[in-house]
Amino acid sequence: MRIQIFHQPLARPEGNELPRRALTFLTAALCLISCFVNSSAPIPMMAVWAHDLHLTNADIAMTVVAYFAGCVATLLFFARLSNFFGRKPVVFLSLALGAVSSFLFAHAQDVGTIELGRFLQGLSCGFASSASMSWVVDTAPPGRAWLGTALTSSGPNIGLSLGTLLSGIIISRQLVSNVHLFEAAIALLGCCAVLVVFCTETIRMGTEPLGQVLIPKIAIPRRLLRIFFISAAGFIGTWGMGSFFQGFAARVSSLVFGESSAFLAAAAYLCLILPNAAAGLLAGRFRASLVAPAVITLFLVSGCTVFAAMHYESAWLFIVAVALCGAAGGSYCSAGLKLLLADATLKERAGSISALYFSAYVGSAAPNFVVGTLASGADMDAISWGYIAWIAATWVLVMGAIALVRRRPSPAEALRFGPGASV
Repeated sequence: MRIQIFHQPLARPEGNELPRRALTFLTAALCLISCFVNSSAPIPMMAVWAHDLHLTNADIAMTVVAYFAGCVATLLFFARLSNFFGRKPVVFLSLALGAVSSFLFAHAQDVGTIELGRFLQGLSCGFASSASMSWVVDTAPPGRAWLGTALTSSGPNIGLSLGTLLSGIIISRQLVSNVHLFEAAIALLGCCAVLVVFCTETIRMGTEPLGQVLIPKIAIPRRLLRIFFISAAGFIGTWGMGSFFQGFAARVSSLVFGESSAFLAAAAYLCLILPNAAAGLLAGRFRASLVAPAVITLFLVSGCTVFAAMHYESAWLFIVAVALCGAAGGSYCSAGLKLLLADATLKERAGSISALYFSAYVGSAAPNFVVGTLASGADMDAISWGYIAWIAATWVLVMGAIALVRRRPSPAEALRFGPGASV
């Protein structure tokens, strides 16, 4: 893998008043959200599959690893594919991969099919995390650039919230069959694809040579290396909690609420992800340099409290702590993305966003990989202690990096953390 560093910012192109800009912005956001709606349906279904297919903790952990592996593969090898083909074709590809994964889930009879479906969902969300997110930022309303970055950071969690809530209710109340649930997800992605046809492309085909965009590299502007570390460390840490709930929401609900069901698994995950999405949107309006250290501290306190509540089986403490933890994670991701993209050019966006999300997917998959391979026989108390150490390490890395940047900021860092910072 080769790391590319841009020495100078590229000039922002003129003529941002594109026809059908509002439709394009809304469609880009809808495609991003819909890919993650599709990826969240297996979360409450895990309670059904765990019972019917006799899945172990290791099996469940590896389905999460398969999902993140797909995301990582996309962001490593195809992150800047939209810089050659344009945003629209790559968005089409993300929707198609999501549809294939839902078809597999509709007919899943073994853990191997579930892992393959989760891998394809990872590919789908990986393409969405580069092309769709870049498309959202490209077409943000003039004078409201914060809305583009806020939707970019919170869009996945909005999708995860909606998908988990709807699928949890549908599965627990048996409103439709499991097959029809996944067919509805395919229909949603198909509707998004139709809307994309009528939208405006924002990047010229061949902006970067195809041979260049297929070379694995992390495209981080030199002036933003330390800012990238601050953003990535927080993303990795907070997403680690999300990856835990993606796999173990059903197990956690049985500990805290006394029983396991698709609805309770969805409820446990929604306690985390709904505040995450809402706070992510809200935090985009405030100075990221002030938000980041405050909310990462809140993440430390609330995250540790989550596992204490699980140990003592305190339902109300669990709900409050998970909600605060989710809000802290969403706020930090919004602030971290805002810090990174404050002066990024059009061509830098896809690479910078993809590098950030690549780091987040790799890092947050690590705990589940450990559970699935090295600690397959661990009980929930042992897993909890591992995650507490993970949360504490996140706080130390983020706060230490912020302190170093504030001590001797470069011009780009002073824009974000200096006395007159506006970001």
